[in-house]
Amino acid sequence: MAMFRSMPKYVATLLAVVLMPLVGARAQELLWNASFDFRFDNREYGDPSLMIAPSETIFGATLLPQVGMGWGVGHSLMAGALLPADMGSPNFMGSPEWMAYYNYDGDNFKVYTGIFPRSAMRGDYSLAMFSEQVRFQDKVIEGALAQWVTSDWYTEFGCDWMGLPTENQRERFMLFCAGRAWKGFSYAGYAGTLFHHAGSKSLGGVVDNALAEVYLGLDLQNILPFDRTYVEVGWLQGYQNDRKYGDGPKLPGGWQLEVGWEHNDLGVCNTFYKGGDLMPFYDSPYEDKNGAPYADQLYFGDTFYRTGPEGIYNRLELYYAPRLRGGVQLRMSSVHHYDGVRWGWQQVIALSIDIGQGMF
Repeated sequence: MAMFRSMPKYVATLLAVVLMPLVGARAQELLWNASFDFRFDNREYGDPSLMIAPSETIFGATLLPQVGMGWGVGHSLMAGALLPADMGSPNFMGSPEWMAYYNYDGDNFKVYTGIFPRSAMRGDYSLAMFSEQVRFQDKVIEGALAQWVTSDWYTEFGCDWMGLPTENQRERFMLFCAGRAWKGFSYAGYAGTLFHHAGSKSLGGVVDNALAEVYLGLDLQNILPFDRTYVEVGWLQGYQNDRKYGDGPKLPGGWQLEVGWEHNDLGVCNTFYKGGDLMPFYDSPYEDKNGAPYADQLYFGDTFYRTGPEGIYNRLELYYAPRLRGGVQLRMSSVHHYDGVRWGWQQVIALSIDIGQGMF
């Protein structure tokens, strides 16, 4: 109070004029949330010259705090940072990725524009499109996302701009979309990605990498005496064309069957794919002047979808996911991969915490 008494009258009056609308505007609200993800992911796939995917250990955590202002009905501006940490690294935290975005959250229509969390995506995208590693390590989208949601269907469309062309950096962006409709115990859906991998100022060439999936499913949760049971069958179709080095478009495709069961914190999920190599340019040595392959600069899906001569990939996950409270999710998995010739084993412990002002 002594501070305000010592102010000139015109300053105190000016502050009152500025602050009064903020205090009285009940539609304005300070927003905040924070998420934390921890993942131990040990992959034992044997001889790397024989197995399609490499053996490795992903052991890290990410912290994503956000703060912003909401106003009107569903409008908000948010800012935050993604803070990654790799276990065993000498750095306490890795290089942060800054976020700033506008969000409109209506009853049936939602929009994100700017740099926002990948968790805003609602669609059911196959691991052939986004691997577990990508979902954990690339948690930010730079672009826009629009969603339409009703009681019996949803659809979304977005763009992620990953590379602004410079002297050595390629122009890279992805368009993605997904949707699902359901009636009774049946549902149908689709998902698709179109990745444009163009040249930099010093490197030419353009590669188009498109992948689409359509699927039908049965959700038997209300029919069988378990927490969840479903059966889903779909078709994956790719279109890929290296316009500079390739010999024409590639059209790999195949069908996929997924069966899932969950009850009392225990679950099983089996995914079987039969078809062609969805990543035909993975080893092509045209990424840079040194002859580095395109690899994960062109493909974001699980590399097991690089099917070999057998044209088979099977993923079996056995997991324990206890029902915890307070925005905490825990999942412990034993995942078994079969590429038509050899087996690989993956062990995963994943912990996610998501809190916000609504919880308090």
